[in-house]
Amino acid sequence: MDQATLRTAVVAALADVESLNAKLNGLLAEIDGTDTAIDLGRQGLWTKAQVALLWGKVNHLPGVRALFEVTAERPGEKLTFTEILERSGLPERQQSNEHAALSRISAQLFKEKRWPIENTQGGSDGATGKAEMLYWMDSRVAAWWREITQ
Repeated sequence: MDQATLRTAVVAALADVESLNAKLNGLLAEIDGTDTAIDLGRQGLWTKAQVALLWGKVNHLPGVRALFEVTAERPGEKLTFTEILERSGLPERQQSNEHAALSRISAQLFKEKRWPIENTQGGSDGATGKAEMLYWMDSRVAAWWREITQ
């Protein structure tokens, strides 16, 4: 096995260990009653520890930071992709790329692409004909995120 392949295997193993650690800590916290899991439907169960782990890996991405900030400021409210863009100031393509990065990082950590932010495809705008993604954060997740970022 060459060094590059071996390095890739070690990095993947470390990601597996981090993911398992987060899952086990979340489970232990649930058992002990020190952390609760919130069911976000399609986005699965989330604990504060998992949100913190993910945030620690993605907070350097301005588009992801904008996504978290805007949805946490207005929990439960469905916000458009355009509103996220306005906050980030990024080009549309870069914002989309950062959402894809969020999915990849989450998949590496938790073995599935899921976010602590819910999303769905919105309807078409009557004037432009453009359909936008809609995003919203559960109020309990928003409270966790605010605590994590303080």
